[in-house]
Amino acid sequence: MAAIGLPNIPLEIQLQIAEFAETHQTLKALSVTSRSLRSIAQSMLFETLRIDIGKELRGSVDDLLANPRICAAIRFLELRGQCLSSPRNDEEQLSLIQKILSEMVGLRTVSIHQVNLSRTFLDVFLGIAAKMPLRISLGWNICRYGVLPTPHTPLQISHLSFILGHPQLEFYRSMLHASATTLTRLNIVTYGNEFMNLADINLPFLHHLTLLITRQGEGSKASVAAFITAQRAIRKLDFMGRVFHLPPIPPNALPNLRELSATPELLNQLVPGRPVKAIEVLFPYPQQGCFSPGDWFGEEVGESTARVRRLRVNLNTAILDTRMVKRIVAILPFLENLWLPVCGDVS
Repeated sequence: MAAIGLPNIPLEIQLQIAEFAETHQTLKALSVTSRSLRSIAQSMLFETLRIDIGKELRGSVDDLLANPRICAAIRFLELRGQCLSSPRNDEEQLSLIQKILSEMVGLRTVSIHQVNLSRTFLDVFLGIAAKMPLRISLGWNICRYGVLPTPHTPLQISHLSFILGHPQLEFYRSMLHASATTLTRLNIVTYGNEFMNLADINLPFLHHLTLLITRQGEGSKASVAAFITAQRAIRKLDFMGRVFHLPPIPPNALPNLRELSATPELLNQLVPGRPVKAIEVLFPYPQQGCFSPGDWFGEEVGESTARVRRLRVNLNTAILDTRMVKRIVAILPFLENLWLPVCGDVS
């Protein structure tokens, strides 16, 4: 058998060697000890770039601009600032970051949190989102009223997470409209009735929707009901927070729903008549003392038009008797996967 030198090893084997290095320290060592593996090791080493907006960036940005190969290797970009309780101008730092954005040709995921966003930066950022598929997470940021741009071209955003607040309403509306043909997953945190402003938006390829509603009134519930009714492609729906019921939803809404995570009340409302195969029961409040199995697991969950094969129960109590388990089995006889948390002192 002829010996093969390291420089002649096929590229796919070199890649496996680099992937076997699990830590940054190992990848750094690999990049400086093996010339043939240097480019692969460095590309994996710089897949993630985290930038602290509060620190001096000019030297780091200049270094990145001098190494376009490293910029091209970046897949995940995180911009994080400090607490926004006091006014802060991040425009100078963002202007430096703009210089390297266009060099990140392999960028796939962007996360921006606690940053005072400028219109110039947002214009450049949306221009990038129009040219390449992106997953975007926008946390609690500040945008001065009146500086928010509107996308003028379709965006290629596949995953979008944001906190819905009044100053940013029109900005997020425009982002959703511009991403309608590519958006498959959406996470929204909302504090009040702002959802009413999104209720008329149809996202035909939205498969996974997660909603966290921290404060709710009847108007907020009505807008949520209208929004999910319009999204007919949803396969997985997660309700986080204390959402116990919604106004009546048409029987033909959510025709493709396969997975549902919600409170018992919402499960009993949304499962019947829909092809739900996986259920997660959420209890956003602590359970006190003993209660009947029917209090949290209604027969309605057995009225799915498909066989429910997976059940996950987040039960915050030490009371888990055989009546509950028997009721689960009776209502959902085709279960293949059951997850129950069992406390050390379970009875």
